[in-house]
Amino acid sequence: MLQRIFIKDYKNINDRKVRSKYGTLAGVFGIVTNLFLCTIKIIIGLAASSVTIMADGFNNLSDSLSSVITLIGFYLAKRKADKDHPFGHARYEYLTGTLIAYFIFLMGLFFLKESVDKIISPQALHISVITYIVLIIAILIKLFQMYIYLDLANDSKSQTIKASAYDSRNDAIATTTVLISMIVMSLFNINIDGIMGLLVSLFIIYSSISLIKEMIDPLLGQKATKEQVDLITKKLLKYEDIKGIHDLVIHNYGETTTFVTVHAEVDDKMTLIEANTIMDNIEIEFFEKYNIYLTIHTDPVNSNDKLTNNLKKEVKNILKKFDKTLTLHDFRVVSAKDHTKVIFDVVIPYDKNYKKEDLQEILNKSFKDKTKYYFLIKIDRPFY
Repeated sequence: MLQRIFIKDYKNINDRKVRSKYGTLAGVFGIVTNLFLCTIKIIIGLAASSVTIMADGFNNLSDSLSSVITLIGFYLAKRKADKDHPFGHARYEYLTGTLIAYFIFLMGLFFLKESVDKIISPQALHISVITYIVLIIAILIKLFQMYIYLDLANDSKSQTIKASAYDSRNDAIATTTVLISMIVMSLFNINIDGIMGLLVSLFIIYSSISLIKEMIDPLLGQKATKEQVDLITKKLLKYEDIKGIHDLVIHNYGETTTFVTVHAEVDDKMTLIEANTIMDNIEIEFFEKYNIYLTIHTDPVNSNDKLTNNLKKEVKNILKKFDKTLTLHDFRVVSAKDHTKVIFDVVIPYDKNYKKEDLQEILNKSFKDKTKYYFLIKIDRPFY
Protein backbone atom coordinates (compact mmCIF):
# COMPACT_ATOMS: atom_id res chain seq x y z
CA MET A 1 0.00 0.00 0.00
CA LEU A 2 2.53 2.66 1.15
CA GLN A 3 5.18 1.42 -1.29
CA ARG A 4 2.92 2.24 -4.21
CA ILE A 5 2.86 5.86 -3.02
CA PHE A 6 6.44 6.40 -1.83
CA ILE A 7 8.55 4.00 -3.94
CA LYS A 8 8.60 4.78 -7.66
CA ASP A 9 9.85 1.40 -8.98
CA TYR A 10 8.47 -0.69 -6.10
CA LYS A 11 8.21 -3.94 -8.10
CA ASN A 12 11.92 -4.05 -8.92
CA ILE A 13 12.94 -5.65 -5.61
CA ASN A 14 16.16 -7.13 -7.03
CA ASP A 15 17.56 -3.60 -7.26
CA ARG A 16 19.55 -2.77 -4.11
CA LYS A 17 18.36 0.86 -4.13
CA VAL A 18 14.70 -0.18 -4.32
CA ARG A 19 15.16 -2.65 -1.44
CA SER A 20 16.82 0.12 0.57
CA LYS A 21 13.75 2.32 0.00
CA TYR A 22 11.55 -0.48 1.36
CA GLY A 23 13.71 -0.58 4.48
CA THR A 24 13.62 3.22 4.83
CA LEU A 25 9.85 3.30 4.45
CA ALA A 26 9.33 0.51 7.00
CA GLY A 27 11.81 2.14 9.39
CA VAL A 28 10.31 5.64 9.28
CA PHE A 29 6.78 4.27 9.58
CA GLY A 30 7.82 2.20 12.60
CA ILE A 31 9.65 5.05 14.32
CA VAL A 32 6.71 7.49 14.03
CA THR A 33 3.94 5.07 15.06
CA ASN A 34 5.88 3.39 17.87
CA LEU A 35 7.08 6.66 19.43
CA PHE A 36 3.48 7.85 19.47
CA LEU A 37 2.33 4.64 21.18
CA CYS A 38 5.24 4.69 23.62
CA THR A 39 4.48 8.27 24.70
CA ILE A 40 0.78 7.82 25.38
CA LYS A 41 1.23 4.44 27.13
CA ILE A 42 3.94 5.68 29.50
CA ILE A 43 1.85 8.76 30.38
CA ILE A 44 -1.21 6.59 31.10
CA GLY A 45 0.93 3.96 32.84
CA LEU A 46 2.40 6.54 35.22
CA ALA A 47 -1.04 8.02 35.87
CA ALA A 48 -2.48 4.57 36.62
CA SER A 49 0.65 3.29 38.44
CA SER A 50 0.51 0.22 36.16
CA VAL A 51 3.73 -1.65 35.42
CA THR A 52 1.87 -3.64 32.75
CA ILE A 53 0.98 -0.53 30.72
CA MET A 54 4.46 0.95 31.20
CA ALA A 55 6.07 -2.35 30.17
CA ASP A 56 3.91 -2.31 27.06
CA GLY A 57 4.92 1.31 26.43
CA PHE A 58 8.63 0.66 26.77
CA ASN A 59 8.19 -2.33 24.47
CA ASN A 60 6.97 0.20 21.86
CA LEU A 61 10.09 2.28 22.54
CA SER A 62 12.19 -0.80 21.78
CA ASP A 63 10.18 -1.17 18.57
CA SER A 64 11.17 2.41 17.61
CA LEU A 65 14.82 1.58 18.21
CA SER A 66 14.31 -1.59 16.15
CA SER A 67 13.04 0.58 13.31
CA VAL A 68 16.20 2.69 13.53
CA ILE A 69 18.26 -0.51 13.28
CA THR A 70 16.16 -1.54 10.26
CA LEU A 71 17.03 1.75 8.56
CA ILE A 72 20.74 1.21 9.21
CA GLY A 73 20.60 -2.42 8.09
CA PHE A 74 18.97 -1.65 4.74
CA TYR A 75 21.38 1.25 4.17
CA LEU A 76 24.38 -1.05 4.70
CA ALA A 77 22.79 -3.86 2.64
CA LYS A 78 22.55 -1.70 -0.50
CA ARG A 79 26.33 -1.17 -0.65
CA LYS A 80 27.94 -2.61 -3.77
CA ALA A 81 30.27 -5.59 -3.80
CA ASP A 82 33.94 -4.89 -3.10
CA LYS A 83 37.22 -6.83 -3.07
CA ASP A 84 36.60 -8.11 0.48
CA HIS A 85 32.91 -8.90 -0.08
CA PRO A 86 32.55 -10.00 -3.73
CA PHE A 87 28.98 -11.21 -3.14
CA GLY A 88 27.77 -7.87 -1.80
CA HIS A 89 26.50 -6.79 1.61
CA ALA A 90 22.84 -7.88 1.46
CA ARG A 91 23.20 -10.16 4.48
CA TYR A 92 23.28 -7.06 6.67
CA GLU A 93 19.48 -7.42 6.59
CA TYR A 94 19.79 -10.67 8.53
CA LEU A 95 22.36 -9.26 10.96
CA THR A 96 20.25 -6.24 11.85
CA GLY A 97 17.16 -8.43 12.12
CA THR A 98 19.04 -10.60 14.64
CA LEU A 99 20.06 -7.48 16.56
CA ILE A 100 16.43 -6.33 16.71
CA ALA A 101 15.29 -9.70 18.04
CA TYR A 102 18.08 -9.71 20.65
CA PHE A 103 17.10 -6.22 21.82
CA ILE A 104 13.48 -7.34 22.23
CA PHE A 105 14.74 -10.29 24.29
CA LEU A 106 16.61 -7.96 26.68
CA MET A 107 13.51 -5.77 27.07
CA GLY A 108 11.49 -8.86 27.94
CA LEU A 109 14.00 -9.81 30.65
CA PHE A 110 13.91 -6.28 32.10
CA PHE A 111 10.12 -6.25 32.42
CA LEU A 112 10.13 -9.79 33.74
CA LYS A 113 12.11 -8.47 36.72
CA GLU A 114 9.79 -5.44 37.09
CA SER A 115 6.71 -7.66 37.04
CA VAL A 116 8.13 -10.00 39.70
CA ASP A 117 8.81 -6.94 41.89
CA LYS A 118 5.18 -5.85 41.42
CA ILE A 119 3.92 -9.30 42.40
CA ILE A 120 6.00 -9.21 45.59
CA SER A 121 5.11 -5.56 46.38
CA PRO A 122 1.83 -4.64 44.62
CA GLN A 123 0.81 -0.97 44.29
CA ALA A 124 -2.62 0.59 44.06
CA LEU A 125 -3.86 1.25 40.51
CA HIS A 126 -5.75 4.27 39.15
CA ILE A 127 -7.79 3.14 36.15
CA SER A 128 -9.96 5.58 34.18
CA VAL A 129 -11.96 5.61 30.96
CA ILE A 130 -8.96 7.24 29.25
CA THR A 131 -6.91 4.13 30.12
CA TYR A 132 -9.31 1.93 28.16
CA ILE A 133 -9.49 4.34 25.21
CA VAL A 134 -5.69 4.55 24.94
CA LEU A 135 -5.30 0.76 25.05
CA ILE A 136 -7.97 0.22 22.37
CA ILE A 137 -6.33 2.83 20.12
CA ALA A 138 -2.96 1.13 20.71
CA ILE A 139 -4.35 -2.26 19.67
CA LEU A 140 -5.83 -0.82 16.46
CA ILE A 141 -2.56 0.97 15.60
CA LYS A 142 -0.56 -2.22 16.17
CA LEU A 143 -2.90 -4.20 13.90
CA PHE A 144 -2.54 -1.48 11.27
CA GLN A 145 1.25 -1.69 11.69
CA MET A 146 1.15 -5.44 11.19
CA TYR A 147 -0.86 -5.02 7.98
CA ILE A 148 1.55 -2.41 6.57
CA TYR A 149 4.66 -4.43 7.49
CA LEU A 150 3.24 -7.63 5.98
CA ASP A 151 2.35 -5.77 2.80
CA LEU A 152 5.89 -4.37 2.56
CA ALA A 153 7.45 -7.75 3.44
CA ASN A 154 5.40 -9.66 0.87
CA ASP A 155 6.34 -7.24 -1.92
CA SER A 156 10.02 -6.99 -0.95
CA LYS A 157 10.50 -10.62 0.23
CA SER A 158 12.27 -9.19 3.30
CA GLN A 159 12.61 -11.38 6.41
CA THR A 160 13.58 -8.33 8.49
CA ILE A 161 10.37 -6.45 7.67
CA LYS A 162 8.40 -9.66 8.19
CA ALA A 163 9.97 -9.91 11.66
CA SER A 164 8.65 -6.41 12.38
CA ALA A 165 5.18 -7.56 11.27
CA TYR A 166 5.29 -10.50 13.68
CA ASP A 167 6.49 -8.18 16.43
CA SER A 168 3.52 -5.87 15.80
CA ARG A 169 1.18 -8.85 15.96
CA ASN A 170 2.72 -9.89 19.27
CA ASP A 171 2.36 -6.33 20.59
CA ALA A 172 -1.33 -6.30 19.64
CA ILE A 173 -1.82 -9.55 21.58
CA ALA A 174 0.18 -8.20 24.53
CA THR A 175 -1.82 -4.94 24.66
CA THR A 176 -5.08 -6.90 24.44
CA THR A 177 -3.90 -8.86 27.48
CA VAL A 178 -3.22 -5.58 29.27
CA LEU A 179 -6.72 -4.33 28.41
CA ILE A 180 -8.32 -7.52 29.72
CA SER A 181 -6.33 -7.25 32.97
CA MET A 182 -7.49 -3.64 33.44
CA ILE A 183 -11.13 -4.70 32.99
CA VAL A 184 -10.75 -7.61 35.44
CA MET A 185 -9.09 -5.36 38.04
CA SER A 186 -11.87 -2.73 37.70
CA LEU A 187 -14.73 -5.24 37.94
CA PHE A 188 -13.41 -7.49 40.71
CA ASN A 189 -11.02 -5.16 42.54
CA ILE A 190 -8.20 -7.71 42.23
CA ASN A 191 -4.69 -6.46 41.53
CA ILE A 192 -3.29 -8.78 38.88
CA ASP A 193 -1.07 -6.12 37.30
CA GLY A 194 2.18 -7.88 38.23
CA ILE A 195 0.91 -11.29 37.06
CA MET A 196 -0.28 -9.93 33.71
CA GLY A 197 3.00 -8.01 33.32
CA LEU A 198 4.81 -11.29 33.94
CA LEU A 199 2.78 -13.01 31.21
CA VAL A 200 3.43 -10.17 28.76
CA SER A 201 7.17 -10.30 29.56
CA LEU A 202 7.31 -14.07 29.00
CA PHE A 203 5.43 -13.63 25.73
CA ILE A 204 7.96 -10.97 24.60
CA ILE A 205 10.88 -13.27 25.50
CA TYR A 206 9.35 -16.24 23.67
CA SER A 207 8.66 -14.14 20.56
CA SER A 208 12.18 -12.71 20.55
CA ILE A 209 13.73 -16.19 20.69
CA SER A 210 11.58 -17.24 17.68
CA LEU A 211 12.70 -14.11 15.81
CA ILE A 212 16.38 -14.77 16.61
CA LYS A 213 16.05 -18.28 15.15
CA GLU A 214 14.30 -16.94 12.06
CA MET A 215 17.11 -14.42 11.45
CA ILE A 216 19.98 -16.83 12.13
CA ASP A 217 18.68 -19.59 9.83
CA PRO A 218 19.61 -17.78 6.55
CA LEU A 219 23.10 -17.07 7.93
CA LEU A 220 23.61 -20.74 8.76
CA GLY A 221 22.30 -21.84 5.37
CA GLN A 222 18.67 -22.95 5.39
CA LYS A 223 17.01 -25.15 2.81
CA ALA A 224 15.42 -23.56 -0.22
CA THR A 225 11.72 -22.72 -0.13
CA LYS A 226 9.19 -24.72 -2.13
CA GLU A 227 8.44 -21.58 -4.17
CA GLN A 228 12.11 -21.21 -5.17
CA VAL A 229 12.44 -24.89 -6.11
CA ASP A 230 9.19 -24.88 -8.11
CA LEU A 231 10.14 -21.71 -10.00
CA ILE A 232 13.60 -22.97 -11.02
CA THR A 233 12.42 -26.53 -11.77
CA LYS A 234 9.52 -25.42 -13.97
CA LYS A 235 11.63 -22.88 -15.87
CA LEU A 236 14.43 -25.37 -16.57
CA LEU A 237 12.12 -28.19 -17.68
CA LYS A 238 10.48 -25.85 -20.19
CA TYR A 239 13.66 -26.04 -22.29
CA GLU A 240 13.17 -28.93 -24.72
CA ASP A 241 16.86 -29.93 -24.61
CA ILE A 242 16.71 -30.60 -20.87
CA LYS A 243 15.27 -34.07 -20.19
CA GLY A 244 15.41 -33.86 -16.39
CA ILE A 245 17.23 -32.18 -13.50
CA HIS A 246 18.68 -33.23 -10.13
CA ASP A 247 21.19 -32.13 -7.49
CA LEU A 248 19.57 -28.69 -7.33
CA VAL A 249 21.38 -26.48 -4.78
CA ILE A 250 20.14 -22.98 -3.90
CA HIS A 251 21.92 -20.57 -1.57
CA ASN A 252 22.05 -16.81 -1.21
CA TYR A 253 24.06 -13.89 0.09
CA GLY A 254 20.95 -11.87 0.91
CA GLU A 255 17.60 -11.56 -0.81
CA THR A 256 19.07 -9.97 -3.96
CA THR A 257 21.98 -12.36 -4.56
CA THR A 258 20.99 -15.98 -5.26
CA PHE A 259 23.33 -18.72 -6.50
CA VAL A 260 22.01 -21.95 -8.01
CA THR A 261 23.81 -25.08 -9.22
CA VAL A 262 21.98 -27.92 -10.92
CA HIS A 263 22.65 -31.08 -12.94
CA ALA A 264 20.70 -31.12 -16.21
CA GLU A 265 20.16 -34.31 -18.22
CA VAL A 266 20.66 -33.97 -21.98
CA ASP A 267 20.73 -36.37 -24.91
CA ASP A 268 24.06 -38.19 -25.04
CA LYS A 269 24.20 -37.64 -28.81
CA MET A 270 24.55 -33.90 -28.27
CA THR A 271 28.07 -32.58 -28.83
CA LEU A 272 29.96 -30.83 -26.05
CA ILE A 273 29.88 -27.53 -27.97
CA GLU A 274 26.11 -27.80 -28.50
CA ALA A 275 25.47 -28.57 -24.83
CA ASN A 276 27.75 -25.76 -23.68
CA THR A 277 26.05 -23.21 -25.96
CA ILE A 278 22.57 -24.19 -24.76
CA MET A 279 23.53 -24.06 -21.08
CA ASP A 280 25.30 -20.71 -21.50
CA ASN A 281 22.14 -19.21 -23.00
CA ILE A 282 20.01 -20.59 -20.16
CA GLU A 283 22.40 -19.23 -17.52
CA ILE A 284 22.36 -15.77 -19.13
CA GLU A 285 18.55 -15.79 -19.33
CA PHE A 286 18.20 -16.73 -15.65
CA PHE A 287 20.47 -13.87 -14.62
CA GLU A 288 18.76 -11.27 -16.81
CA LYS A 289 15.19 -12.30 -15.90
CA TYR A 290 15.47 -13.47 -12.29
CA ASN A 291 18.85 -12.10 -11.09
CA ILE A 292 19.95 -15.71 -10.38
CA TYR A 293 23.56 -16.78 -10.81
CA LEU A 294 22.96 -20.21 -12.36
CA THR A 295 25.61 -22.87 -13.01
CA ILE A 296 24.55 -26.00 -14.94
CA HIS A 297 26.39 -29.30 -15.02
CA THR A 298 25.36 -31.42 -18.01
CA ASP A 299 24.68 -35.14 -17.58
CA PRO A 300 24.41 -37.04 -20.91
CA VAL A 301 21.71 -39.73 -20.86
CA ASN A 302 20.57 -42.30 -23.40
CA SER A 303 16.80 -42.05 -23.18
CA ASN A 304 16.30 -44.47 -26.13
CA ASP A 305 18.03 -47.48 -24.58
CA LYS A 306 15.27 -50.00 -23.82
CA LEU A 307 17.30 -52.06 -21.32
CA THR A 308 18.28 -48.98 -19.31
CA ASN A 309 14.76 -47.54 -19.29
CA ASN A 310 13.10 -50.80 -18.23
CA LEU A 311 15.71 -51.50 -15.56
CA LYS A 312 15.45 -47.96 -14.20
CA LYS A 313 11.67 -48.27 -13.96
CA GLU A 314 11.95 -51.63 -12.16
CA VAL A 315 14.58 -50.37 -9.67
CA LYS A 316 12.52 -47.24 -9.02
CA ASN A 317 9.39 -49.31 -8.26
CA ILE A 318 11.29 -51.62 -5.88
CA LEU A 319 12.75 -48.67 -3.94
CA LYS A 320 9.37 -46.90 -3.85
CA LYS A 321 7.77 -50.01 -2.33
CA PHE A 322 10.47 -50.02 0.33
CA ASP A 323 10.18 -46.27 1.02
CA LYS A 324 8.15 -43.90 -1.15
CA THR A 325 10.34 -40.92 -0.14
CA LEU A 326 13.37 -42.32 -2.01
CA THR A 327 14.27 -40.93 -5.44
CA LEU A 328 17.09 -41.79 -7.84
CA HIS A 329 19.05 -40.12 -10.62
CA ASP A 330 22.18 -40.51 -12.79
CA PHE A 331 21.04 -44.02 -13.72
CA ARG A 332 23.54 -45.86 -15.95
CA VAL A 333 23.95 -49.45 -17.08
CA VAL A 334 27.33 -50.97 -18.03
CA SER A 335 27.04 -54.45 -19.53
CA ALA A 336 29.80 -57.11 -19.52
CA LYS A 337 29.89 -60.81 -20.59
CA ASP A 338 28.88 -62.35 -17.27
CA HIS A 339 27.34 -59.46 -15.34
CA THR A 340 25.77 -56.00 -15.60
CA LYS A 341 26.75 -52.99 -13.50
CA VAL A 342 23.83 -50.77 -12.50
CA ILE A 343 25.08 -47.39 -11.31
CA PHE A 344 22.89 -44.68 -9.82
CA ASP A 345 22.44 -42.15 -6.98
CA VAL A 346 19.69 -42.44 -4.36
CA VAL A 347 18.41 -39.34 -2.56
CA ILE A 348 17.56 -40.18 1.08
CA PRO A 349 15.76 -37.65 3.35
CA TYR A 350 17.65 -36.45 6.44
CA ASP A 351 15.27 -38.24 8.81
CA LYS A 352 16.18 -41.64 7.27
CA ASN A 353 19.48 -43.45 7.93
CA TYR A 354 19.61 -46.15 5.25
CA LYS A 355 23.02 -47.33 4.15
CA LYS A 356 23.80 -48.26 0.57
CA GLU A 357 24.27 -51.88 1.74
CA ASP A 358 20.61 -51.90 2.89
CA LEU A 359 19.40 -50.84 -0.53
CA GLN A 360 21.74 -53.22 -2.34
CA GLU A 361 20.38 -56.11 -0.28
CA ILE A 362 16.78 -55.22 -1.17
CA LEU A 363 17.62 -55.03 -4.88
CA ASN A 364 19.69 -58.23 -4.84
CA LYS A 365 16.76 -60.14 -3.35
CA SER A 366 14.38 -58.75 -5.97
CA PHE A 367 16.70 -59.68 -8.87
CA LYS A 368 18.04 -63.01 -7.52
CA ASP A 369 16.39 -65.09 -10.28
CA LYS A 370 17.42 -62.77 -13.11
CA THR A 371 20.62 -61.69 -14.83
CA LYS A 372 23.49 -61.05 -12.44
CA TYR A 373 23.46 -57.38 -11.51
CA TYR A 374 25.97 -55.42 -9.45
CA PHE A 375 24.28 -52.38 -7.92
CA LEU A 376 26.72 -49.51 -7.38
CA ILE A 377 24.85 -46.96 -5.32
CA LYS A 378 25.85 -43.48 -4.18
CA ILE A 379 23.86 -41.90 -1.32
CA ASP A 380 22.72 -38.27 -1.72
CA ARG A 381 20.95 -35.97 0.73
CA PRO A 382 18.33 -33.45 -0.44
CA PHE A 383 19.24 -29.74 -0.43
CA TYR A 384 15.56 -28.72 -0.71
